[in-house]
Amino acid sequence: MPQPSAALFRYRRAQLAALAFAVLAFAVAPARAEEFTVGPLYNPSGALYNPTNQAVIGNPNGKITLVEFFDYNCGYCKRALNDLARLLKDNPDLRVVLRDLPILAPSSVEAARIANAANNQLKGAKFWEFHQKLLSSRGLVGTAEALAVAKEFGVDMDRLATDAAAPSVTAGIVESVGLAKKLQVTGTPSYVIGDDVVVGPVGYDALEAKVVNMRKCGNVVCS
Repeated sequence: MPQPSAALFRYRRAQLAALAFAVLAFAVAPARAEEFTVGPLYNPSGALYNPTNQAVIGNPNGKITLVEFFDYNCGYCKRALNDLARLLKDNPDLRVVLRDLPILAPSSVEAARIANAANNQLKGAKFWEFHQKLLSSRGLVGTAEALAVAKEFGVDMDRLATDAAAPSVTAGIVESVGLAKKLQVTGTPSYVIGDDVVVGPVGYDALEAKVVNMRKCGNVVCS
């Protein structure tokens, strides 16, 4: 029987390299003017809030949705992890969309692919545990680190290999990168709640205030 780490590399390395190049190029490529018209993105029933191939944690039927753009190699994302955990604990009606923005290193793309493949087996609270464990990893996070965490959580490694190669995994990451660019998000972590884009690790209090206002009046700022 092949080792899990070998099985994962059934997908083509050339495809991974191409995806990594495309994602990293995003950070420096100039956006076209029309891409800055982002109003339709804030439609609650639109793609931004309703991913087909990215993880959703918290209350799946929550009345309030927070989107986080993150990178598994982002030090600020690691430090902001406790803020997100506290938000979820304090707001049982909060739904969180975790959107990969792997722009810091090619290994970030590798970690994102494996994490999204693992999401097919680890749903909801279980994936949240996986996400916290992987994001808390020390040092550069890539294939080996993501595989080790997946194995620790009992993931079927052969299925993981197949899912990591699936076009849907690539599509999910590309969709998130495209949405980030349209929102002019070029760093992680960044958050979207309502029609407000919050850039950087602003802390629990700032995010909680927006969640409270969304619950109170349907906007991040109540008059």
